[in-house]
Amino acid sequence: MAEITPLMKQYLETKRQHPDAILFFRVGDFYEMFYQDAITASKVLQIALTSRDKSKENAVPLCGVPYHAASAYIAKLIKAGYAVAVCEQMEDPALAKGIVKREVVRVITPGTLIEPELLSPKENNYVAAVTWDFAAPIEKAKGIGLSYLDLSTGDFRIASAEGWSEIESELSKIEPREIILPARLEGKEHPSVFFPNRWPIRYVPSALFLPEQAEALLKSHFKIHSIAALGGDPLSLIAAGALLGHVQETQKTALGNILSLRPHSFGEQMRIHPLAQQHLELVPTSRRESAGTLLHILDRTVTPMGGRLLKEWILRPLLSPAKIAERQEAIALFYDDLPLRIRLRNLLEKIADLERLIGRISLKAAQPRELIALKDSVALLPEIQKTLSGATAPLLADLLRTWDNLDEVYQLIENAIVPEPPPTIKEGGVIREGYLPQLDELRRFQKEGRAMLTQIELQERRRTGIESLKVRYNQVFGYYIEVSEAHLKKIPPDYIRKQTLTRAERFTTDELRSIEQKLTGAEEAVLALEASAFEEVRHDLALQAARVQAMAKKVALLDLTAALAEVAHQNNYRRPEVNEGMMIRIVEGRHPVLEQFGARETFVPNDTLFDPPSQRLLILTGPNMAGKSTYMRQVALIVLMAQMGSFVPAREATIGIVDQIFTRVGAQDALSEGMSTFMVEMTEMAQILRHATPRSLILLDEIGRGTSTFDGMSIAWAIAEYSHSERLGARTLFATHYHELTQLAGANEGIRNYHVSVREWNDEIIFLRKMVEGGADKSYGIQVARLAGLPAEIIERAKAVLKQLEETSWRPALSPPAAQPDLFTSLPPAKTETHPALERLRKIDPLHLTPMQALQLLAELAEAAKEKSE
Repeated sequence: MAEITPLMKQYLETKRQHPDAILFFRVGDFYEMFYQDAITASKVLQIALTSRDKSKENAVPLCGVPYHAASAYIAKLIKAGYAVAVCEQMEDPALAKGIVKREVVRVITPGTLIEPELLSPKENNYVAAVTWDFAAPIEKAKGIGLSYLDLSTGDFRIASAEGWSEIESELSKIEPREIILPARLEGKEHPSVFFPNRWPIRYVPSALFLPEQAEALLKSHFKIHSIAALGGDPLSLIAAGALLGHVQETQKTALGNILSLRPHSFGEQMRIHPLAQQHLELVPTSRRESAGTLLHILDRTVTPMGGRLLKEWILRPLLSPAKIAERQEAIALFYDDLPLRIRLRNLLEKIADLERLIGRISLKAAQPRELIALKDSVALLPEIQKTLSGATAPLLADLLRTWDNLDEVYQLIENAIVPEPPPTIKEGGVIREGYLPQLDELRRFQKEGRAMLTQIELQERRRTGIESLKVRYNQVFGYYIEVSEAHLKKIPPDYIRKQTLTRAERFTTDELRSIEQKLTGAEEAVLALEASAFEEVRHDLALQAARVQAMAKKVALLDLTAALAEVAHQNNYRRPEVNEGMMIRIVEGRHPVLEQFGARETFVPNDTLFDPPSQRLLILTGPNMAGKSTYMRQVALIVLMAQMGSFVPAREATIGIVDQIFTRVGAQDALSEGMSTFMVEMTEMAQILRHATPRSLILLDEIGRGTSTFDGMSIAWAIAEYSHSERLGARTLFATHYHELTQLAGANEGIRNYHVSVREWNDEIIFLRKMVEGGADKSYGIQVARLAGLPAEIIERAKAVLKQLEETSWRPALSPPAAQPDLFTSLPPAKTETHPALERLRKIDPLHLTPMQALQLLAELAEAAKEKSE
C-alpha cells in the first residue's frame, strides 16, 4: 500500500464499499475503471484495455469512457446485468487542496433505472423483494411477503400469499428486472430453485429484512406513526421496508415520487396461471418480442402511461361485472363518437410521460428540457377537459369531477425556465429574465463588460495604430489582446506578454485584467445562481408530485379507453355482456391475434356454448392442424378481453365471470429438474385440479400422450370425468386424439362432443376450420404427415401398416363408472377361436415355477405356436 498513489488509495476504499458494482471513477473528463472492473467492462463495452503505471511489473488494468458519453456505456453494462456505481468529483480540481474529494452519488442497477434512454416507454421497470421464514425453503413457507417498486414512476405495491404459486403468478405478471434477497441466503439452494434465470437475484445486507428496521424505514419515509396505516400484513411490509432501504441506499437521495404503498388483493382479479399467460401469448415473453401477442394487437395507445396501463388490464382482468360495465361504457362512448375519439387522441399523443418526468424531477435528475416537456404537456390539460365536457359515461364523469389542470405547475415553469433551454443546467442560459433580480443584474453587468471589451479594442487600435488588433478570449488564457507579428514594434511598453504564437503575440494590460476578473467572477456567479434557482424550481415542482401522478393516471385511463375503442372499431369487435352467471356463449368468435397476423387463408369464426350443468365439458376431436388449439385459445382470449372491459372479436358474447384461467398444452421436458415430458404434464395437471373452482376455465390439450396409449387414455378419461363431476365442475375444453373419450358424452349430461370438420378429396384432406357437434371418426394422421412433407414411400408404408393394425387390433370399450370408480370395462370376448398357447398361459402360476420348469414351458409354448401357425 506504501507504493499506491493517493488516487488509487481513494479508488480502492470506494470500491470496497461497492464490491458488487462496476465503479465509474471520475478522473477529469473521464470515468475510469481499474482492476477486474476494467477487464469486465472492456469486454462488455468493447473498448480498449490498457494499464496504469505500464512501466511497473504489476501494472493495474485500466479502461475509461468520456464523461459526456457515459450514459450509453452504462446502458450496455446494465443490459448485460451489471450494476454501476457512479463516483463523482465533489469539488473543483483547480481549487482542491490535495486529492480531489469524490463520492458515489448513485448506484444504478437493472431494477432502479430512471433514465429515459434506458427504459422501455410502455413497460414498467420493477425491482422486487420477497420474504418468508428464511430458516425453511420457500416451497414449505406458510406465508410469503412480496413487494415491488418501479422507481421511475413511483408505483410501489405489496402482496402476500400462503404459498409460492400465487407469488410466482404475480412475479410472472410484473417480470421484475431483479429480486433482492438477504445476503444470508447467498450460496444456498432454495432461492435458485424458485428464482431461476427468469429473475436475477441481488443480495443485499440481511439487516434490511429485520422487522424493526423495515418498520422504521417505512415510518420515516411515509411520515406515519404506525405502519398499520399502510395496510398489508407483516411479511409484505417487511418486504416493502427492505426494498425501500435498498433503493434509498442506491439512489443516495430522497425518494420524493414514492408517495403511497398499494396493497394488492388476489381475490379482486382473475387469476391467470403463469403457464396460461405464456400459452395464450398475452404479453411478450422477453423485452425484445412484441408481435404475435394480445398486447401487440390491442395496443393503440398514444401515451407511455396508457401503454403501461393496458398491460396491467390484460394481466389483471376484473371479477366485478359492475366495474367491467363502467369500463365498457367509457369505451362505448369513444366507439360511438368518432370525431370525439379523433380529437382526444390527437391531444393525448402530444403528452409526454408525466409519471416519469415528475419521478426524475423528484429524484433531482431532471434537466431543463424535461421541465419544458412537463409544461407543454400540462398546457394541454384544459383543452382535454373541454373536449370531454359532455362525457356521460360514469367512469369518465368521475374522472372529470376531480380533474386538475395543474395551473401552478405550468405557471412555475413558464415563469422560471426559458422556452428553449440547453440540454443541461451546467451550460447556463436556463433561467428566464425577470425570475431572479440578482441574476438579471449580473447578466446586465456581463453585457456591459462585453461592451467595455469592445471599447478597449477600439481604444487600443487608436492608441497603437494597429487596425488588426483584436481582443479575444479562450478558456485556457482568458481575455487577451492579439497582435500580428508585423506590428510587434508598435506595442506600448505597458503591454504584458501572455503567449507567443507562430505569427502573433498575445498580451494583456492592467485594465483588461481588471475587467477579466469582474467578468469571470460574474460568469461563475451567474452559473451558480442559475443552478440554485433551477434546483429551487425543481424542488417546488417535486412538491406537486402527488397531483401530477394523479393526472398521469387520468390521462392513462383516457388514452386506454379511447385506444380500445379504436381497435374495436378497426377490428370489428362487439361489446359483450358480462354477468355473474355460469354461461359462456360466443357467437362467431375469432382469435384476435391470428385473424390479424394469421395465415394466408380467411379466418373462420366459430360458436361456443358453456351452460352448466347441462353443457360444462366440451371434448374436441379432429386432426392435427385443423384448428383445435386455435379454437381453445380464442375462447380463453375472448373471456379475458371481456373481463378486462374490452370489446371482443365476436358477433355476440355473453360471459359468466371466470375466476381463473388454466392451460395445459404442449409437450416439454424439464431435464434440469429431472422431469420427463409426462412428469411435467402430470405436475401441471395436479396444480390445475388443486386450484381450479367451478368458476374456472380450463383448456386441456392432448392430456396423457406422454405415456403408453392405454395409460394415457386412462388418465385422460379420469381427468375428464373429474373436471365434469360435482367435485370440480369447471368449464373445460378438452382436446384429444383418444376418440374413445367421446363415449363420455353418451353417459354424462354435461359433456358434449365437438370436432373440427374436414373434407376428403382424392386421399387429401381440406381443413374447414369449423367446429361442429359430434365426435370425429378419424385422426387423418397420415394425410397430415403428407402435408408436412414426409417422403411418399413412408406415407405408403404407413397406410399399409395402418390397414393391418385396423384389421387385427382389439380395443376394449370404455364406459363411465357406475357405483364403483372403475374406468374400463371389457366387452364380452369376441366369438373367435382361442390359440392353445394362450389357453395354457392362462392356467400357469409363474410364482410356483422353478427356473428349469419355466425354460421347459417356454420351449413347449414356442413349439405349439409354430404348429398352429403352420
